[in-house]
Amino acid sequence: MKQALLQLLQRLLPLSLRCRLARWLDEGNRFGSGRWWATRLLSDFAANDPDGYHRFLWRHHMAYAESYDVEQRFGADRIHPTRHLLFEELERWLAARDVSLRDQVASVCDVGCSLGYVLHYLETDLLRAPQRLVGVDIDEQAIAEGRRHLEQAGSNVELHAADMDGLASIVGEQRFDLFLCCGVLMYTRSEQALEIVRMMLRHGRFVAISGLAHPEVDNATLEQAATRERDGTFIHNVDALVTEAGGRVLERRWDGAKKIDGNTVYFVLATAESA
Repeated sequence: MKQALLQLLQRLLPLSLRCRLARWLDEGNRFGSGRWWATRLLSDFAANDPDGYHRFLWRHHMAYAESYDVEQRFGADRIHPTRHLLFEELERWLAARDVSLRDQVASVCDVGCSLGYVLHYLETDLLRAPQRLVGVDIDEQAIAEGRRHLEQAGSNVELHAADMDGLASIVGEQRFDLFLCCGVLMYTRSEQALEIVRMMLRHGRFVAISGLAHPEVDNATLEQAATRERDGTFIHNVDALVTEAGGRVLERRWDGAKKIDGNTVYFVLATAESA
């Protein structure tokens, strides 16, 4: 019955109207199953334009984006274990190059920063004297809530709401010691992912990327991006993206199908600097 009704609505209603309906259904989880209906109403959108679909969800704080709120995210004990693992690896990888994450990384740009909780963790727990901490995210609600919380906490973290296409205008001519890009490229096709990587390499000394790990083969062997079946997100060969963007992979970690609190591990540390 549900499936038949969904198919009827998809045939009768234009996508623009279904998007409005999906937002209404998702708000407050109307009728107790509003979120289920909201995403399935747009299943053809997800199949035909996954980039646009994921942007729509993030822009309107829907589906998986809805869980990003202040109470659930801020604080060292609420940072996902894979983020802690990434910072442990970064500390070790940079130390091998005579760079101290704690003492020598003073400027960070977080692409896909959500509420800014990772930047705030860097500010309060990891970096000794941070000077510039900038975050960019498409989720305007998360940015607004994050700004309010950070202002109340007396933080110097600076947050901006912008699509990935507007990332370059936010960064401008600034350069950063470190770019972070965690769980972002999975929502973009290879062409846009490449442009994001290229921009970060152009403006950062080091670029740290965390993406979906392919469960069966090392991502570095993928000739093209794979798609995760359950949500249509992309499994990229980040190593290849870095190389194509003119950068150099310094370190990497791929743990395959192994999961830590639901997340896979595929980290890449890159630079545009020559050897």
